[in-house]
Amino acid sequence: MERLMEKWSRTGEALDGRYFRCSDGLIVRDPGIDNMAQVRAGLLDDGDFTQVLQRLADA
Repeated sequence: MERLMEKWSRTGEALDGRYFRCSDGLIVRDPGIDNMAQVRAGLLDDGDFTQVLQRLADA
């Protein structure tokens, strides 16, 4: 995952490698609330928010 995120930092994918996502998770490369908020804002700006983070069905 680290190598993939490093590659994306050069290619511009996943907000320049700032996050990695899989079917049930989201990993932000750099720690901290500020970095998580910046990734969330970037996902919203790029229109990817609902693809990366999906609402769970109500119980």
